[in-house]
Amino acid sequence: MSSSQHPGRKRPRFDSNNNVNSQNNNCNTSNINLLSLPDEALNNIISYSLPQTECHAWEWIGRLSQICRSFRRLAQTYAPTRIVLTDFRYYTRLNSGSHRSVDVREEFLRSLRNCSWKRQHLKEFHVNYEAVLRIPVEERFERRHCSTIKALLRTLITTPSSFLELEWLDIELHDEFSNDYHLVNAESLQLIPDALPALQKLCLSNCFKKGIGEISPHQLRQFFANLKKPLTSLSLCGPEWMTDAHVEGIMSIIGENLVRLELVDCIAWDVAQEEMLSDNSLVPIAHHCKQLKSFSMVGSHITSRGLEMVLSANMGITTLNLSSNRRLDTGTVDIISKYLPRLEELRNSWYNGREWLSDDGLIALVDAQEKESDGSGIFLKLLSLNSSYLTIRGVKHAIEKGVKEIEIDEGELHDSSVDLGSDVKLYQANHLYVDGSKYER
Repeated sequence: MSSSQHPGRKRPRFDSNNNVNSQNNNCNTSNINLLSLPDEALNNIISYSLPQTECHAWEWIGRLSQICRSFRRLAQTYAPTRIVLTDFRYYTRLNSGSHRSVDVREEFLRSLRNCSWKRQHLKEFHVNYEAVLRIPVEERFERRHCSTIKALLRTLITTPSSFLELEWLDIELHDEFSNDYHLVNAESLQLIPDALPALQKLCLSNCFKKGIGEISPHQLRQFFANLKKPLTSLSLCGPEWMTDAHVEGIMSIIGENLVRLELVDCIAWDVAQEEMLSDNSLVPIAHHCKQLKSFSMVGSHITSRGLEMVLSANMGITTLNLSSNRRLDTGTVDIISKYLPRLEELRNSWYNGREWLSDDGLIALVDAQEKESDGSGIFLKLLSLNSSYLTIRGVKHAIEKGVKEIEIDEGELHDSSVDLGSDVKLYQANHLYVDGSKYER
C-alpha cells in the first residue's frame, strides 16, 4: 500500500546513515514505511512488543514515543498506571547487551517531571526508603538519602495538576537511614491537594519534618478539607507533632468514608516531653468512622475502654494492629472476640510495657472464633506476636485451629514454632507494619 493512499501522511526520508530525521518526525526502518501503516497495525506492534515488567515498559514506550508522532500518540495509551520507584534503583536497560545494573531513579523522575503524558493516567505511586537512599561507591560509606531524588519527589507531589488521576500515594520511609528525610512540611502539605486531585488513598510514613509544632491541628484539618475526593485509606506513621487535637480536627472531614485508618507511632515530642495519642482520639474515630475494615493504633496510650468504642462501631474490621499500646489490659481479648468475630489479621508484635495477649488470651480468642463459625474453621489467618508473654502452647493451639502465617522475632518461640513441623509460614515481625503501604513485609 503506497503512502498516497493515506492522505495527510508523508513518506519519511532517511539520511545516508539510516538515522531518524527528527526535523520531519520520521522513523528508522529498512523494510516498511511505518508511517504508512494504519493505527490498528501500529497498535498491534506496540501491544506485542511491550515488556512484561512495568519498569521496562516505561523505558520501551519512551523509546517508541521518540520514533514518530503516531507511535508517540499510541504508546501513551500503554503507559503503566503504577510506579514503584525502587525498581529503578538497580535497573538493567533493555537490549543493552549487558546484565549490569544501573541506577536510573533520577533519570526516570526527571522524565516523569518533564513529560506530562507519563503522569496523565497514573493511578499509583509507591516510594520506600530504598528508593530514596544514595548508592554508595564503597560499602564503607554510610548510607544517606539522595537530595536530588528528594527535590524531584517534592516537585512532583506539589506541582498543581501534576498527577490528575493518581489515586494512591504511598511514601513509606521507615528506616534508620531515612529518619530525617523531611519530605513533607507544613508548606508542602498544603500543595498536595491541587497536585493530586484524584487522591483517595494516602500513606505518609516517616517523611514528615520533625518538630512538635511543625504542623498544627488547623493546618492538618485544612489539608484534608482541601482534598478533591473522599479519602478511603489514611496511614500516618512517625509524625512528631501529632496530638489528640489533630485527630479530633480531621475525623469530621474524612471519617465517614474511611475503610482503612492507621495511626502508627504518632506522638508530639520534644526534649522536655512526649505526648501520645489517647482515648481522646478514639472518641471522634468511633463517632465518625463506621466502615473500617483495617484499623491500626500503634505506640499510643489508648485503653480497652476507648478501643471498645471503635470496635463496636466497626464490627467489619478484619485487620487490626494494636502493637505497643502500654495501657491495654487483658480485657482487650474479650473485646476483640465480642466485636470482631471475623478478624483475619491481628498484630501485637511490639512490646512496650504491659502485655495484654498471653497464651490463655490467644487460646480464648481462637476458640471464640471457632464457636462463632459453628466449627467450620476460624477466620484468623495471620498473627504478629511478641514472645514476652507467649509460649509454644498458645501458638501451637492457634496453628492447629487454622492460623496460616505468623510474624515473630527470632528466638526460642520462633524455633519452637519451626519444630512443630506444620505448613505455617513464619516471617520476621515488622514492628511498624503499615497496612496501607505496598511494602507490607
